[in-house]
Amino acid sequence: MMRALYSSVAGLKTHQTKMDVIGNNIANVNTVGFKSSRTTFSTMMYQTTSFASGANAETGKGGVNAKQIGLGTTFASTAIDIDTGGASESTGKAFDLKLSDKNSTSFYVVNTGTENVFTRAGAFYVDGAGNLCMESTGYMVMGWQVDANGNIRKDTVTPLKIMSNDNQTSDPEYTTRGVCSGILDDNSANVNSDEGYSMNLIIYDNLGYAYTARFAAQKTGDKGEYTVNLKDIQDANGKSIISSSGTKLSDLFGTASGQGSNVHITDDFIMASGMAGALKRLAAMPMIPTGGTDPQLVYHFPSETINQYLSYTDPATGTKYELPDGYKIEYTVTNPEAVAPATPTYTYKIFDKSGQEVTADSLGLAGWFTPPQGTTMTGNDTPIKVVTVNDKLKEWMDGNKLVETTPPGGTPQTGETYYKLDADQLKQLGETFTDVLGQNASVPGNLSVIVTITGENTSTPTFKLTLDPANTGTNWDNLSETTAQLYTLDDYLGAGYLLVDAEKINAQGIFTEKLPVDAEFRYYQEDGHYEIVTPSTDGFKMQFSTADGSLNYIGQQGSTSQILRMSNFKMNGDNPNPFSDIEIDFSTLKNLSNGASSTAAMSGGDSRGEGEGKRVGSLIGLSVDQSGKIYGSYSNGNTALLGQIAVARFANASGLESIGDNCYRTTMNSGQFDGIGVEMDSDGSTIDSGTLEMSNVDLATEFTQMITTQRGYQANSRVISTSDGILEELVNLKR
Repeated sequence: MMRALYSSVAGLKTHQTKMDVIGNNIANVNTVGFKSSRTTFSTMMYQTTSFASGANAETGKGGVNAKQIGLGTTFASTAIDIDTGGASESTGKAFDLKLSDKNSTSFYVVNTGTENVFTRAGAFYVDGAGNLCMESTGYMVMGWQVDANGNIRKDTVTPLKIMSNDNQTSDPEYTTRGVCSGILDDNSANVNSDEGYSMNLIIYDNLGYAYTARFAAQKTGDKGEYTVNLKDIQDANGKSIISSSGTKLSDLFGTASGQGSNVHITDDFIMASGMAGALKRLAAMPMIPTGGTDPQLVYHFPSETINQYLSYTDPATGTKYELPDGYKIEYTVTNPEAVAPATPTYTYKIFDKSGQEVTADSLGLAGWFTPPQGTTMTGNDTPIKVVTVNDKLKEWMDGNKLVETTPPGGTPQTGETYYKLDADQLKQLGETFTDVLGQNASVPGNLSVIVTITGENTSTPTFKLTLDPANTGTNWDNLSETTAQLYTLDDYLGAGYLLVDAEKINAQGIFTEKLPVDAEFRYYQEDGHYEIVTPSTDGFKMQFSTADGSLNYIGQQGSTSQILRMSNFKMNGDNPNPFSDIEIDFSTLKNLSNGASSTAAMSGGDSRGEGEGKRVGSLIGLSVDQSGKIYGSYSNGNTALLGQIAVARFANASGLESIGDNCYRTTMNSGQFDGIGVEMDSDGSTIDSGTLEMSNVDLATEFTQMITTQRGYQANSRVISTSDGILEELVNLKR
C-alpha cells in the first residue's frame, strides 16, 4: 500500500507542475513574442522483486520475466516551442518589427547594460538619446553601423544610435541636370510677344540655396523655328544674381555667333527717382569708337521699322523695296554736332539675322539706296521713299477723305469726278510738297483747289489739280501732281534707337537694380522711351520637325540639350563658385497645335529625377526594410542608410535560458553568440515593419492539456483515497 500512496503523491506533484506550465502559457497568451512551453514526464525507478530467468533445457522450463513494481512518475523536462511563430498583429508603427523566419529561428540582440541577451519581442522605440530600444525594458537594440561611404560595416554589434547629431540633416546637392518638356503652340500669344513665353527652372547651389533661372521661348522664324533665351537668375528674394555679379547672360547660356532673339526684359527693371534726365544725356552723348577720333551716334533700325517708314514700290518697274525680316541697318552719324561750314557725315551698314554684314546689291536693293534720276537728297545713300502728290491724293481717295463738288464751269466731263480739298488738306500739301504751291507754302483760307479724278474706280486712276477760277490772281500757276518728296533715314532718326552701354548705366545708378552687363539698352530720342533686351549672343535656336513637331535640334544639328554654364558665374572676391554646369534636356519638347495654348515647362533633374539638386534636409521619418536596414527620410527628398539590425541564430534555440522580460540567455546546450550576428535575409527570412509577433500559445491545446492534467490529478487523488481505505480495512482486522 505504501508504494501506491507514494506513487500517487509523485503523480500529484508532476501534474501540478504541468498545470503550472499551462497556467504560465495561458497567462502569456497576449505577451509579445512569447513562446509556449510543454512538460514531459518520466517514470521513476522500479522495485524488482524477482529477476528474469532464462529457459532451462535440462529441466524443460521456459524463461520467466522479471517482476518489477513502479514507484511513480517524475517531472522530466519543459520544452519551449521556440520554432513556431506567433500570429501577426498589425500596428503601423515603423519600429514594431516581426521576425518572419524561413529556415531557422532568429533573435534580436539587445544589451541590458552588462551583457547581450536575445529576444523575439520586436516592440521597439527611439529613446531621448536617439537609441533604438525595447519598449518594455529599455534594453538597447544591437546592430551594425554605417561607414564613411554610407555602407554597412559588419563587425561586432553595437547599440544602434539612429538619431545622432550627424544624421539629423541631409547634405544639400547642387543642380546638374534639367528637363524642358511640354508643347509650344505657334498660335499662343506669348510665344509671339516681345517678352516671349516664360519658363522657370529652380536650381540649387552646393549649400542648398535655391535660385530661379528665368527663360523665355519665342517664335522667331518660319514654321518650327524658335529660340530660347536666358532672361535672369534670381535668388529666393527675387534679386538678380547676374546683375549684381557682373556676369554676362551670354557667358551662361549662348554662343558668340549669336542665336538669341533679343527678349524684352524692360519691365524687370525700375528707373531710380529723378534719373530720366541723366539717362537722356547719357544716351545722346556722342561716343568716340575704339581706334577712332571723331564722335559718333549710331542709330539702329530693325527691318520692321525700316519697312514701316521706307518700304517703297517703284511705280515704273513695280519693284518692291523692303528689308527681309530679322535684318537691320546701323546708321552712323559722325560729328553730329558739327557747326557750319563743317557738316556731319553719314554711313550705313546692313546686317542679316546672324549679325553678318551684307550689301544692298547682294539683296537686290541697290535701287532703293539711289535717288531717282533728276532728284537730289542730303546725307549719304540710304533707303529712299519717293512720295508724290498723286500718292497723297490716292491715299485720301482710298480713305474717303475727299469731299465731292461741282467742277469749274458747272458742267462735269464724262468719266470725271470732282472733289474740293479742305483747308487742312491744302496745308498738308503745302507743307509736304512745297513745289506744288510754288514758293508760297502758305495757303490762304479762301482759296480752293479742285481735284479732278479720271477712272476713279479703276486700278490706275489719274489726278489733276486745278485752281478754282474764282481765285484768279494767285501765284498757283505751277500746280503739279507729279511733284515728289524724298524720305530717307535722316527723316526718321527718332524711330531708330541708340544703344547705351549697360555698364555706364549701372555706374550712374540709373536703375534701382543693375542691368546685366551685356544687356542691350535701346533708347529712342523721339519720345525718350527705352527698351531693355537680352543680347543676341544669349540663347539658342530651336528647330522643330514640321512632320511630327518633335525637336530636330537646339543650337546645332545633332544636339537636343544645352548647358547652362553656371561654372562661368562670377563670384565676388576669392569666394569659390558654388554652382555646377547644368545640362538641360529639350528632347521631349514639342511644337504642336494645342488650342493656342503652350504648356512648355522646365523642371530640375533628368527623366529619372537625378541631378535635380536639393536644399538641406531635416530628418522627418525612419523606416526599416525586410533585411533590417534602417533608413532616414529627409525633407529634401533624400533617403540615407543609418544602420542595420543584426540577428542571432543558434544551433539549438530551444536550449536558450529564459531570463524573463521576454529575453533569453545562451547556455551550454544552446550554442554561443559570436558577437557579430547575421543578416536577417541571409536565408530568405524577413523583418516585417509595422507588425508584431504575438504569443504562439494555442488556447485550444492548453485547454485540452488542462483537462487531461485535471483528470490525471484526480486519478492520482483517487488512488490515494482508495489506498487509504484499504489501509483502514487492514487496521480494522484487529478489531
